[in-house]
Amino acid sequence: MSNLDGLLAMLVGRWTTSFAGLAIASALVWYLGPLMPALRDPLARAGLIAVFVLVWAAVNGVLTWRRRQRDRALAAGILEAAPEGPPADGRHGAHRAEITEETAKLKERLRQSLALLRKAKGRRGYLYEQPWFLMIGPPGAGKTTALTQCGLQFPLAQPDGTGGMAPGSIAGVGGTRLCDWWFADEAVLIDTAGRYTTQDSDRSVDRAGWLAFLDLLRRTRPRQPLNGILVVISLADVGTIPAAERMSHALAIRTRIKEVSDRLKTRLPVYAVFSKADRIAGFTEFFDDLDQQARQQVWGMTFPLAQGVEAFKSEFDLLIDRLNSRLFERLQAERSPDRRVAIASFPLQIASLEAPLSEFLQAAFGDTRLDPAPLLRGVYLTSGTQEGTPIDRLTGMLARTFEVDQKRAPDLRPVVGRAYFIGRTLREVILGEALLVSFDPAAARRRRVRRLAGFSAVGIATLAVCLLLWRNESANSAAIARNQLALDTYRQTLASVPLDPVNDDNLPLILPVLEAAAALPQPADAKTSGIGGFLGLGQGSKVTEAGRLAYQHALQQVLLPRLIWRLESQMRSHLDQPVFLYEATRVYLMLGNDGPLDTNLVADWMQLDWSMRYPGPAMQPVRDALSRHLTALLASPLPNVPLDGGLVRMARSAFSRMTPAERAYSRIRPTSSPADVIAWSPATALGSTDAESLFVRTSGRPLTDSIPGFFTARGFREVLLPALAPTAKQISDESWVLGPQTDATASPTDAQNVQAIERQVIALYAKDYEQRWDVLLNDIGLAPFRDHMDTVQKLYVMASPQSPMRDLLVSITQQLQPAHAAAQAAAQGNGAKTAKSDPQTSQLSGIFTPAAAATPTVLPGQEIDDYYRPLVDFTGPTGQAAPIAGIFHLLNQLQSELAQLPNASSPSGVLQNSQDPAQLLLAEADRQPQPVAHWLHQISDFGASTLAGDAHQAVATAFVSMDGPSKLCHAVVDGHYPFNPRAHSETPISSFTKLFAPGGVLDSYFKTQLAPYVNTSGSTWHVQGVGGVAAPVTDAQIVPFQQAAVIRNLYFPSGAPIPSMHFTIRPVSIDPQSKKVVLALGQSNIAWQASSVQDASITWPQDDLENDSLTFTPPLPTQPLTVQGPWAIFRLFSAARLERGNGPTHYFATFHFGDRQANFAIETDSAITPLYWHVLQSFQCPVVQ
Repeated sequence: MSNLDGLLAMLVGRWTTSFAGLAIASALVWYLGPLMPALRDPLARAGLIAVFVLVWAAVNGVLTWRRRQRDRALAAGILEAAPEGPPADGRHGAHRAEITEETAKLKERLRQSLALLRKAKGRRGYLYEQPWFLMIGPPGAGKTTALTQCGLQFPLAQPDGTGGMAPGSIAGVGGTRLCDWWFADEAVLIDTAGRYTTQDSDRSVDRAGWLAFLDLLRRTRPRQPLNGILVVISLADVGTIPAAERMSHALAIRTRIKEVSDRLKTRLPVYAVFSKADRIAGFTEFFDDLDQQARQQVWGMTFPLAQGVEAFKSEFDLLIDRLNSRLFERLQAERSPDRRVAIASFPLQIASLEAPLSEFLQAAFGDTRLDPAPLLRGVYLTSGTQEGTPIDRLTGMLARTFEVDQKRAPDLRPVVGRAYFIGRTLREVILGEALLVSFDPAAARRRRVRRLAGFSAVGIATLAVCLLLWRNESANSAAIARNQLALDTYRQTLASVPLDPVNDDNLPLILPVLEAAAALPQPADAKTSGIGGFLGLGQGSKVTEAGRLAYQHALQQVLLPRLIWRLESQMRSHLDQPVFLYEATRVYLMLGNDGPLDTNLVADWMQLDWSMRYPGPAMQPVRDALSRHLTALLASPLPNVPLDGGLVRMARSAFSRMTPAERAYSRIRPTSSPADVIAWSPATALGSTDAESLFVRTSGRPLTDSIPGFFTARGFREVLLPALAPTAKQISDESWVLGPQTDATASPTDAQNVQAIERQVIALYAKDYEQRWDVLLNDIGLAPFRDHMDTVQKLYVMASPQSPMRDLLVSITQQLQPAHAAAQAAAQGNGAKTAKSDPQTSQLSGIFTPAAAATPTVLPGQEIDDYYRPLVDFTGPTGQAAPIAGIFHLLNQLQSELAQLPNASSPSGVLQNSQDPAQLLLAEADRQPQPVAHWLHQISDFGASTLAGDAHQAVATAFVSMDGPSKLCHAVVDGHYPFNPRAHSETPISSFTKLFAPGGVLDSYFKTQLAPYVNTSGSTWHVQGVGGVAAPVTDAQIVPFQQAAVIRNLYFPSGAPIPSMHFTIRPVSIDPQSKKVVLALGQSNIAWQASSVQDASITWPQDDLENDSLTFTPPLPTQPLTVQGPWAIFRLFSAARLERGNGPTHYFATFHFGDRQANFAIETDSAITPLYWHVLQSFQCPVVQ
């Protein structure tokens, strides 16, 4: 049978089955491979089969080698030495010897077991793949007996040839000294020595052996060291030993389980097996009727995963109930009185074990706050052999209670030992939960990663191959479909386009034809790659040639004739534009294959034409498509196309009137903006300066609006000059454009004519150069000055050493000397070459002096330098020397004068005492070139207006200041008498004095602020300018100041500090009805009556004149005319009519009251009497703003 098993194992082995697959795959490659182009060669198929064989051998070899290495590592790990622990009592040598002896014995036992296992089992990987269980328990607990009676198949249970039994079978039921490795078909069970559990013989030796044993398990099975733990305890011992010893066993078992979990880093299911149940009195009698099948059943309890020892009591009560339910049946079946007594007491015997069992399980497997409970899966009662004396717990308790001798039960010595409740408990319950163990997290994670990576790699590889094959098949199908569709589309679109003759240039109309032709597969599309290309599955090369020919036909027969037609239309419409016509004729002859083809010229011409014919973003796809087709057309030789000879002759006749220089210049000028020749603009020249705050373009253009780089000194040097000779040569080489009738002598083919063309081109360039720069220079102006501070600040910036105006002028003049700049660059280059010349050349160079030259050399572009010589001489090379320095000196003076005005107490005085820099700048402006003259005019105008504005601001500010007359004047005049004749309130004499007195508010303000601006020589004052600055006030605004002067002269005679008025008054006559008239002026009474006349001399305001009256006798019907106040005399005389007398100082005052009147004669000290109240009443406060 062993040979048959070996043959069967070989037939179903991996090598055999995989070889069958290899043979099938090789046959498919050999016989079906020729269907693929890449495998038509036998060598290619043989090579692919060889690759299959190598892959097959490599994969199987690696798998076999890995399995063997795994088994070897497992066996070697089991047999390797255990780590040494420190001695417990200082006996270092003896301790080491004991540990060495312990480890050596353990290794020897394992070596024997593994050797027998390799002979007994034919398949590989057995040792590693089986579940492993650990059995622990106190010595003599019956662990080994339970294994021998469990019914498992142990392949090693056979004679070893030495008269003994190999590991796997037990000769007797004695104790296990070290540990036994039981290799069953279903699992590997490790029967440990009981002293490893209790560690009570020699703690250090036992602990070292125990930890070494756990380390061996962890190293040999890193992923899952164990699948479970069987804790085997004698049921009789639990019931009979003292409580302290029972707790000691429980704690030792708990400690060993915790050490296993911590050492192996797994949470293992634990099965509590209470053996030797037959030692309980009545066990044998109670279960004696069970047959072998019934004895295999499970007697115990299995806890739910979420519960543990907490469920023991309820489950144990169920066991007792089950025994009680069977009790009556057993009592009826038994006839022996002694046995019936034992049977009847057995349930009670088991029930009496509940307390010690519960206490033991709680101590060994209970949950605490600091020590989580082990995963207790169940509690099971078993019996392996029936030996020893049964224990009667009931009679024992009675005997101890009543102090009587206990009757000793006879020993149990059956003829053949029976196993109770072991087989199914171990095989079905415990081994059935082998996968319940939680793996080492790190090992489980590594296993999942490796498995996922392996499956992912296989899946990705398979998917990639399928995707590549599908992609290749799709590509072939799509290529064929595209080809067919493109052919159909091309045929349909081509049918709608006339091919001969062509009389239109509607390119968008033919674009669908060109696109359809381009969509046909081209040779570039026939390239295949990937697995399809490797296997030769691509079909692109078979469908591309016809597409290429069709596309070429479309380009030459559809596109080219319309391009030529378009050129003919352009030539006819531009016969009056020689430059355009010349270039169009060149392109026309090139496309007609009547001249050398310049693909860049043709492409540029068509791009410009299309950008104007089809402008805008919407037509961008059309332009791009046409460019693409034009590139394809020019990539192949062009066919000979008949051209319109008459049109060519007309064109040649038209553009032959254009000089060669004009043609050359028109050729150079469009290419005048290379990227490295930067355009010049005022903003660029000013740099980081706030250019827009200083300069503006009078046309409204921005300062960034630039002169093209072609019309700069660098453009002249780097664009025009290098292009002159090549362009002239190119013009001479284009004689075929002019036709054969052109006179060869007129063509610039010799050096002299080429030089003439160059000079003419430079002249044309100079004309454009000067025109562009004149426009720019006349367009640059100064930004308007907003206010005084802005003017001062801008003038300060302009006159500073870092003046933007100077920088701008220097930058401009650098661009206005292109000939000088080109000569300097050439001199630097020649100087570098001369420095490297030989000594002889250096000696000869002294002979050729400038004086030896026959004629002075005229630099190219010298006319531009000469044209702008005035501006260049004005600025100088650095902008620091005269005459520009004098201009900046005047700017600085103007800025200083403006800066002093706001702080001057009298701006007019500042203007009177200084020369007017604005007028000096204006005088200089007429002598300077543009744009300096324009700038100086602006600055002069801005300066004058700013000075005027500052002066106006100064007088206006002083007028409304705290010391100014504005507030006081309105307080004194508005609504007060005598300025308002109807006002009741009167102006105090002191306020009148403060306002109108000499040196008063009005007089002081006029003298300090306005006097220089007013001409007081005439009867009517007029304003006048000072230092070229207009007056800050008008003629109307100075009228109140002239009135104030009149008031001052009247009321403050001879410059008196206080008002003063002196006059003599006497009555002259009264009406006939009146007998007496008394004019009371203060303390003075001027009376007239028939017998006498009284007069008086009056001085105002020194006399007490605040109570004045006029009384008639007989009295008037109304009250007497009575007035009071400092201006009472003026109120009184305002009721009279004043008339001049015979002299300049004589006046008459007549009072009328109905038919009553009185006439008084007044003699004053001046020709104008202050009593003319209308002088005051006509006064209004001045307004200066």
